[in-house]
Amino acid sequence: MTRPYSLFKKSNGYYYVQFLLADGSRSQNKSTGTKDRKEAESIAMRWAVLGDIPERINSKAEKAKSQSVDRISFFNSMSTYEFSPEEIDKMISIMQKRGFILSAVKPNSKQSIPIEEFLDEFWNYEKSPYVQELALEGKILSRSHVKNERSRVENYWIPKLKGKCIGSITNDMLKDIVSDKKIQKLAGKTINGIVESITTPLKWAMKNQYIENITFYGLKRRNTKSEERAILTMEEADKVMNIGWENDKAKLANKLAMQTGMRASEIRGLRICDIHAEGIIVDHAWDRYARANKCCKNGEARQIPIPISKELREELLFLGKLNPFCETDKAYIFCSDKCNSPMDNSGWVKYLRRALEKIGYENPNDIVFHSWRHFFCSRMLDVIPDKRIVMALSGHKTSAMLDHYAKHLEDEKTLEIVRQAMKELFGDNEQDSVDNAAKQAFKDKLSA
Repeated sequence: MTRPYSLFKKSNGYYYVQFLLADGSRSQNKSTGTKDRKEAESIAMRWAVLGDIPERINSKAEKAKSQSVDRISFFNSMSTYEFSPEEIDKMISIMQKRGFILSAVKPNSKQSIPIEEFLDEFWNYEKSPYVQELALEGKILSRSHVKNERSRVENYWIPKLKGKCIGSITNDMLKDIVSDKKIQKLAGKTINGIVESITTPLKWAMKNQYIENITFYGLKRRNTKSEERAILTMEEADKVMNIGWENDKAKLANKLAMQTGMRASEIRGLRICDIHAEGIIVDHAWDRYARANKCCKNGEARQIPIPISKELREELLFLGKLNPFCETDKAYIFCSDKCNSPMDNSGWVKYLRRALEKIGYENPNDIVFHSWRHFFCSRMLDVIPDKRIVMALSGHKTSAMLDHYAKHLEDEKTLEIVRQAMKELFGDNEQDSVDNAAKQAFKDKLSA
């Protein structure tokens, strides 16, 4: 095949090229700017193919022009070459590392899922792969937590991000939304919850290769100091329990929380079969969203000695037997008028505050039902110097080391110390000795 140019070397050592023009004539001699024949051949061929012949070759501008020709060739290849998915990923990665792009979304990929669809599934208790993964690890998210997070993304994130692919979400987008005045005027704890509702799913998405890395710079959690919860003194608690209440069920629920530190959801889920001669087994709580029992907040069962055993135990069992659906020992103590469902607990704090008003308590609205849990733990720490024992009793787990110690406490030793502390705080109308068979039954139940 005849080449469309002729190449020759001059006395100065540089190669020159002459092109055959359309009218049959030849162009002027053009220096290739190189003394290497192979390089000169390559340059001449590029000029001939691209039709981009520089006016002057042997100058500094030739290098820039030569690079320009290389780039033109590169872009032409980009336009026509069939790239594999791996090659595309590599090109995107290089562009991101060099800072040319922030993100890139390939069609029909994980990255192309609309953010609103991703969040809708992620914070759906039944469908969420995140919830399912945690369950396999033995970590159970409550339905209330998932519902709260879903509400946050619906209120704050989806309205601003709707229509965008998950792979196109950047840290700057998130910062702009959090910087909104409507959000910034909220309490630090609330802002933390809003931030967590988007960072949790995006971190999961990064881990599972839905998106590239997001730094979350500027979205760090706010340092918040929780307000100290108001709790009653021992004298105030005695007064409120010895005054007449407008609702006996509410009084008993409050009394139980006061003397055991049980959560409201644990009291709602309390059944006849959970009450034994020595105390109460707490291995579940009522989930108001699922309308069914769930495991305890920390995932572990615990046992609580009943302080005024005969009095409180008999009151609870008597109330349980009033359950119109009491066909088995699985009937709820604090039952509602519906089968297999406990009563609503909203009245418990309402009647507590009315009782506080009667004894002249200054700010009844500062007290919530959960205040009894703080009261119980605080008063127990007054007489029990070992925090591990109180944590084992209340089911609190606030640090890895204390978690470890709480798990390895001797059950009998723990319970004996607690019994003595409860006697000191609340008194005990029961005889010192408890039937051995009842003890063994209680232990067997807990082990099961």
